Amino acid sequence: KWEATGLRRFRRFYDEEGKGNGKSPMLAGIGLYGLIADGEESAEIYAAASKKDQAQIVFQNAVSMRAQSAKLTARISAQGENPVWQLTYLGKGGDKRYFKPLATDDGQSGPIPHFGLCDEVHEHKSRDVIDMLERGFKVRTQPLIAMATNSGTDRKSICFEEHQHGANVAAGIVDDDTTFAFICSLDEGDDWENDPSCWIKANPLLGVAVTEEYLAIQVRQAKLMPGKRNGIARLHFCEWTQSVNAAIKREAWVACRGTIDVDEMVAKGYPCYGGLDLS
Repeated sequence: KWEATGLRRFRRFYDEEGKGNGKSPMLAGIGLYGLIADGEESAEIYAAASKKDQAQIVFQNAVSMRAQSAKLTARISAQGENPVWQLTYLGKGGDKRYFKPLATDDGQSGPIPHFGLCDEVHEHKSRDVIDMLERGFKVRTQPLIAMATNSGTDRKSICFEEHQHGANVAAGIVDDDTTFAFICSLDEGDDWENDPSCWIKANPLLGVAVTEEYLAIQVRQAKLMPGKRNGIARLHFCEWTQSVNAAIKREAWVACRGTIDVDEMVAKGYPCYGGLDLS
């Protein structure tokens, strides 16, 4: 269908990479493209999040890109100063398009976005932001929602749902020709703590935006301070951890699982203790 119409094939983009690999600037660049080069009249581009401060990160990247480009500065006007709160492009025939941050805590319920840009999806507490944007797509001819994130901890979250859907589409398990997913992760059996050769799998800009020296420092901290390991595994190596902090490595815990004969242990004089977490 998309080949026959010439319209955009993908309407949903999910990107999961290690921290520092340029996700926010990428979203900002996509937003600027949608603003001036995609041919959508009265285009509305939103850098969206549940909180305004979070939405500002992608938007301010776009503001900086405009400021550093003479061509963009000549074509796009900026409203506000310290901070800029909107970017505006005037097309032919009075066509007015704008790019600005949007948060659900603003109370706005009726945007009609051409592009919706959602950063740090693992921090979204619900589907509210993404659903709000996609509800407004109904009047657009070829809208796009672009989501970028690190890995998270909550496997019941909107982020993990999008992660699973993207992985299933990429693997051919689910047929969804409107979704494009770029999910960086280690392969089963990769040991990021001892094998630097696997780091690039979760960090596609290794050696460009992220240095091996920096990741080596993070790995050393993970080894020395177990409480920091899960955060480092999640943010830098795209592991979906079970919690924010861990006192015991998950691999060590799983390796200890097995069938226990309590009577035999008692008979041999081993003390036995049971724990029950009712939280």
